[in-house]
Amino acid sequence: MIKKADGQNKNQRRIRHSLNIKTFLIMIALVLGMGGTILVAGFFLYLGGMVNQFYITTWNQANSEAAVLEQQNYYDKSMEIIDIYNSIPEEERRDGTSEEYKANFTPVIDDTFRTLQTAQRDLKDRNGPMNSFIVAIDSVNCKMIYICDSDPNEETFCYPGTWENYPQDEIDVLVHGRELNRFDKAIGATQKVQSVITNQPKYGLRCTGGATLFETDQYTVMVCVDEKLSPMAQASQIFLTHYVLLLMIVSVITALIGTFIMRRKIVRPINKMAKAARAYSENKYTGNERYFKDLKISTRDEIQNLAITLEDMESDLAEHVDNMKRITAQEERINTELNLAARIQESMLPREFPAFPERKEFDIYAEMNAAREVGGDFYDFFLIDDDHLAIVIADVSGKGMPAALFMTASKIMLKMKAQEGVSPAEVLEDVNERICANNIEEVFVTVWVGILEISTGRVIAANAGHEYPVIMHNNGNAELIHDKHGFVIGGLPGMKYNDYELQIEPGDSLFVYTDGVPEAMNEADELFKTDRMLQALDDADKGDSRKIIEHVENAVNNYVGGAEQFDDITMLCLTYRGVVNAQET
Repeated sequence: MIKKADGQNKNQRRIRHSLNIKTFLIMIALVLGMGGTILVAGFFLYLGGMVNQFYITTWNQANSEAAVLEQQNYYDKSMEIIDIYNSIPEEERRDGTSEEYKANFTPVIDDTFRTLQTAQRDLKDRNGPMNSFIVAIDSVNCKMIYICDSDPNEETFCYPGTWENYPQDEIDVLVHGRELNRFDKAIGATQKVQSVITNQPKYGLRCTGGATLFETDQYTVMVCVDEKLSPMAQASQIFLTHYVLLLMIVSVITALIGTFIMRRKIVRPINKMAKAARAYSENKYTGNERYFKDLKISTRDEIQNLAITLEDMESDLAEHVDNMKRITAQEERINTELNLAARIQESMLPREFPAFPERKEFDIYAEMNAAREVGGDFYDFFLIDDDHLAIVIADVSGKGMPAALFMTASKIMLKMKAQEGVSPAEVLEDVNERICANNIEEVFVTVWVGILEISTGRVIAANAGHEYPVIMHNNGNAELIHDKHGFVIGGLPGMKYNDYELQIEPGDSLFVYTDGVPEAMNEADELFKTDRMLQALDDADKGDSRKIIEHVENAVNNYVGGAEQFDDITMLCLTYRGVVNAQET
């Protein structure tokens, strides 16, 4: 059930991340965005052009009617109405639509007025939907007083002397005109156009153009022509509705076509590669299968280049897997051989303790921790005769298998020569000559050799470039013996080495080691150093070789912490009890 749910979740994620769906939505968004931008820009350009066309048309028509009305007696009739208007007290003029107010202007409706009105109505009939009227405009008080109206509609007809308030900006444009813009110039206007757009509840949206007939100190008498804009608004609304519907249809069709093309050219090839990739990952690729080779993608673009790259990658990876198999097999064989070499090396070193349980005169313990599977350090100890114990500790240059092989040869030669009963210096000189004779790889080894006379505690030793030995006095601190170093074994033929003597008393311990102890480093790359080693020896329990080495080992490990071991670490400790103590025991 859990696997099935995981599969469903993966399918849902694939659908949610599908390029088909994203392409479809993006195509719709692009078409709608572009179409909407074009619609808005085009609509406003169209609307601006239409409005300016209305400006010019109504203004030209007003000028034409002004020329026709030159033949009519509009001046006297206009002045008569203005005089009556001015004679009416301000309180009575406030309600300019009442019957009482209109009765003041009944005498002006005579034959001259009807002739003027008839002339205006004839002009209206010729001009179609346009309506014309004569008004006296009071620019100071923003009022428009009607003189003669040709509107046959009683609801919108303006009786002589009635007045209306108009915004100051509309009055200014109608009286003084407005500056020409590029639309005006494009349709032939050469001077200021006296046209304005108004929107009053009584008349609705309309464009009014005017032409000045005459002016007085207070009034500007004009003939005005207006045309309703509601048909244009309705036409624009219908156009927008149809355009939006068409845009949505085109968007869906375009998105479908774009998605089909995208699916064929991009999505389907990518899905093929994705399917091959899933099979590649789910089947735990071993290098024998070919998932990308037979896709047969031919889009002649970057998709095909990607398919070719994946095919090449698969081929290279197959080769890499084969190489890894061979390398892994070789590594396994090498690891097996290294493990065998490590066991052989361990078997060559004394590993059983106590080493001489029948000998109570001394106690000896040693330990080697290799930095790799096998190491270059070694130690050895063996009885030459009943009264002489040989002790050897050495450090071969380098690490790993070469050092281990060199260590094996060196250990055998050192032991064979020491068993002849010669001095440590003679042992080092003989082994040095043997190694230098065939040292093609120029490997060298540092060696400390000591021979303990068991009955007396006297030690004869020689040093070939090795670390200084330490005597741990039973009644004092650890003492670092600065002996004279000879040259390393295998460095130069003909080298001479010097023997020197140490005296250890009952209860004392002799401690020898390789450079892996003082040169052990912590995570800050700081050395353990000889001083810390001597302090650890001082803190260790005297008289037990194993405990001494374990104490030093713990001190090194605590100091190093999590840092990687850099070098082999080898330690050997001999605790001398003496013949008398041994007999008492």
